[in-house]
Amino acid sequence: MLLDFQQTYAHVTFGLSIFSNCLLLSLLLFRSDRNLGSYKYLMFAFSFLGIFFSIVDFLNKPMVHIFGGAYLVFSLNSLGLPHFLANWFNALNCSCYGMTISLLAVHFIYRYLAVCRPNQMSWFMWPHAIVWFLFCSEISFEWWITAVLFAGETTKIDELIKDSMETNYNLTKGEFIYAASLYYKTDDSGAKAISWPDILFAVNVVKLISICMIIVLFCGISTFRKLRTLRHYSKRTTNLQNQLFKALVTQTIIPVVTMFIPAAVMMLAPLFEVTLGSYEVLVMPVITTYPCVDPIVVIFFVKDYRQAIWQTIRCKRCLFSRSRYSLRGTAVSFITEAS
Repeated sequence: MLLDFQQTYAHVTFGLSIFSNCLLLSLLLFRSDRNLGSYKYLMFAFSFLGIFFSIVDFLNKPMVHIFGGAYLVFSLNSLGLPHFLANWFNALNCSCYGMTISLLAVHFIYRYLAVCRPNQMSWFMWPHAIVWFLFCSEISFEWWITAVLFAGETTKIDELIKDSMETNYNLTKGEFIYAASLYYKTDDSGAKAISWPDILFAVNVVKLISICMIIVLFCGISTFRKLRTLRHYSKRTTNLQNQLFKALVTQTIIPVVTMFIPAAVMMLAPLFEVTLGSYEVLVMPVITTYPCVDPIVVIFFVKDYRQAIWQTIRCKRCLFSRSRYSLRGTAVSFITEAS
């Protein structure tokens, strides 16, 4: 039953993510103002990554199992890949998480510079923008290579999870592949000892998540405070300020709830040998919900995008007709108007 739920949910999130990201891409292509500048390319990157993440996740359909001081990200290898390639692909699925949170951090850096340090916006112009590409690539590759090298399958983990996987998911060895960490290993005498390689792997993953989370929180809070001090502008700018408040708060809360908290639960529960039982079925679905939700947040808070969709629904204007709009929901237009 747990297996069926996660497999079905993977189909739902895949469909929603493809639809919402393609809709946002269409709006960016046909309904955006030229003044959007480099922010447009950042949103393009978000949408393309969301589509890529969803495709990899749909093909791999990862699930989480936590038992006896270990956590597993396992897959049924529905593509029928050779064993080592299936493990690499599963690690790629894990690294997509790193891609997403690193690009999210870059997104908040852009917002921070646009509102708090507009004189430093050249960092998002070519060739300086290559820094952000390297930042995201390094985090993604580090996540992938460490998962391949240090989170592979072992006989000790096979023995530990054999009965639990059969009981919870009706799966036996050979029917699934996994990446895992086992924090405590038992020697021949039955004594438990800390598995330092697995601890170090977990510390590295936590380090990568923490770097991105600190950036998101620092830039988000700093931008929020700066926007609250701008009270001497026109009514239109004040309305824009309120839109930015709501967008910024929402875009901070959503990744914390859908990405950081589930990842923290998955990493910390085995450390204290806590078994989540049937609740573990929620961890991966919550994480894979983020690529579906983020484009919807952008569309909802950008007034012109909402109007474009409403006009299309009412058959007043085709979504794909090229029209110039003044984008009132971005930091770029805020700086333009405020200046």
